[in-house]
Amino acid sequence: MPTRIQRRRIKGWRAPADAAYVGRGTPFGNPWTVIATSTGTGWAVQWAGHANQYKPLGYNDHILANSQADAHALAVELYETWVHTHPTLLDRITRDLHGRDLMCWCAEPLPCHVAVLLDLANAPKES
Repeated sequence: MPTRIQRRRIKGWRAPADAAYVGRGTPFGNPWTVIATSTGTGWAVQWAGHANQYKPLGYNDHILANSQADAHALAVELYETWVHTHPTLLDRITRDLHGRDLMCWCAEPLPCHVAVLLDLANAPKES
């Protein structure tokens, strides 16, 4: 079963040959990013979509969270909602990511949008 891999900047580290990077800058990246608040005392999720991505109507640019882990969980939930509104992206996820390990920069213990992509890409085919 394909897995999530944390991408690293460590000398000598190499990604597995068939792993796909799915972070920001790719069509599969999460347009919601986790940030420390400007006061430095909390966490939030912020819309960071690029020019051809549109924030869903009714959502604020910043959504406060209770902790870093909560912010990551919220960013994943928002990503899952967002990706389900893009049928061509859903088709591309199945086509391009099925059976592949997926890489992102998120630290391993934190929730990451890769879990959503792994579920969608490797879901059983409906007959």
